[in-house]
Amino acid sequence: MKPRHPVELLACAIACQEGWFVPGTVPVTHNNPGDLKYAGQRGATGNTGAIASFASVPLGITALFRQIWLQASMGQTVRQIIEAWAPVTENDTEKYVENVLAWTGLPGDVVVLELLPPLVDLRTFVNTDPDAGRMEYETGVK
Repeated sequence: MKPRHPVELLACAIACQEGWFVPGTVPVTHNNPGDLKYAGQRGATGNTGAIASFASVPLGITALFRQIWLQASMGQTVRQIIEAWAPVTENDTEKYVENVLAWTGLPGDVVVLELLPPLVDLRTFVNTDPDAGRMEYETGVK
């Protein structure tokens, strides 16, 4: 099943660009799909500034998502996230951005938080009894 959520799309594109799907690459051998540098992440070992090695794939995937969410929560765009992730001193950053945008279909210069679907549309709730704190859907379903 292809991911549709912007953060999932971004995580998959970053993992692909970093070589996660190529056997024997550093991301694979280090359980680190984002090729993240060590920064004291949970379940990771390594030296500060070096590529982190995670104890398991789920821990590496969690770190990848955590980093994307952290940057998204700071109001960054896809382009800004990639530019920080893959600086020009270490990567062909513009090609990296081009690949991620092509693979995901996401716009590069829109704040990632603005791309997220609402988890709950709070406008569909109506408080029918403010004293009891009870809520009902507008459809009347309790």
